Amino acid sequence: MKKYAFMIACLATQSLWAQVNTNQFGVNQIEGSNQIAVGTYTEYENQPYISPEWTKGALLAVDGKWYAVQKLNFNAYNDRPEYQEQEKTFQPRFEVKAFVIGDTASGIKYRKGFAAIDQQTPKSFYEVLVDRQVKLLKYTKASLLDVTSFNSATKQKKFDFNTMYYLVKPDQSIVRVKKDRKSILEALPDQAGRIEEIARDRKLKMKNWEEIQQVLAAL
Repeated sequence: MKKYAFMIACLATQSLWAQVNTNQFGVNQIEGSNQIAVGTYTEYENQPYISPEWTKGALLAVDGKWYAVQKLNFNAYNDRPEYQEQEKTFQPRFEVKAFVIGDTASGIKYRKGFAAIDQQTPKSFYEVLVDRQVKLLKYTKASLLDVTSFNSATKQKKFDFNTMYYLVKPDQSIVRVKKDRKSILEALPDQAGRIEEIARDRKLKMKNWEEIQQVLAAL
């Protein structure tokens, strides 16, 4: 079984001046970041990132500035975006409001600032699947499990991923929903008639997230 040495817990402060590429956001520098340093470490069966690959992306700071990076990923264990430079992993020291993994037009978009629900706070990042008057959000959380075999001298752990979906209504309230038409209609009683009409016209049964996404995007 493939093992990963995952760097955890301890953060070493290190100044980093990372010149980013010129793109539609212009040129910005990430001036100072927290390097994810190796503290205590053990064997991990997987990693806490949403993607096995680190790809280009962009970070939006709370002051409205965009920063382009060449290798970006989302750590679902600590709920933070992280990027790599010269084979080292960093967290931006500035506060990130949103970020995009991949192309800014078609990439995976994440945002925080939504109302608290379940274990999440307004600082929790969600993948934004539909961004209209009704928003469809996807929240992914990685929990750490101890999977050390009996009598094993080596500590072994793995990250277990749990995904939940939410709707943000026009009044900005948030509600958790399931993957079926009934759950969506109950969450949005004021838009139920229009949702039924769109689903009927497009022959969508709303039994999967792709069809639910199509209906909400047309709402």
